[in-house]
Amino acid sequence: MLLVHVLYAPRVAASVEHYERVLEEFPDDEGLTILIAAGISRVAAAEALGVDLGKPTGHPWDESAEADFSAWALMEIPGGVLAIEETGYGDPSLEALRGLSSVGGAAAVVRNNIQAHLRFGCAKDGELLFDADEFMFVQDPTLVPGELRFLFDLVWDDLDSDELDEDAPDGFAVGLAMAEVITGIEVSAEMAAEVNRSGFFKGPYLVYPEPLND
Repeated sequence: MLLVHVLYAPRVAASVEHYERVLEEFPDDEGLTILIAAGISRVAAAEALGVDLGKPTGHPWDESAEADFSAWALMEIPGGVLAIEETGYGDPSLEALRGLSSVGGAAAVVRNNIQAHLRFGCAKDGELLFDADEFMFVQDPTLVPGELRFLFDLVWDDLDSDELDEDAPDGFAVGLAMAEVITGIEVSAEMAAEVNRSGFFKGPYLVYPEPLND
């Protein structure tokens, strides 16, 4: 096991650092959802998310602090679709994740909000693999797909332990690295900047149920 860690550590560190740079393209990651879906078109992804591409909009909270809609930007990228939502309270339901992955084969979401709830969820071939509203604090890490464990273990916080890893990497960046493992799609800083400028459209708000995993 130690040999595996030695072989993969530089690659994993580079991946996490890459996504730390990607996150710099967003003004605030305390209210941000990033969704990556493989093998799917922008129109199909919007349909799965319940986003109306005929209704362009600004930021929901610019209109009202109690707005009842979300605002999504979606862009086709090599391999699939990159989509973002910038309140942290309009992220996709479990049903939407299933739908996105049943069309294209794989989908993953990373979301943070002002309550510091950092969600990671993923699905393949229409089946949920994992979803947790605060993925770094899951009580049973064996629920995390094996292919993600080496990344997940970098940020897992065992609440039963008194030890605190002050050198742990950014959890959102680790979540995006895990999304790449699931979808096979690497999101660049240029893609992030472009989707942020591409225009937003109305979608559902506060629709996802209790997480699959706690």
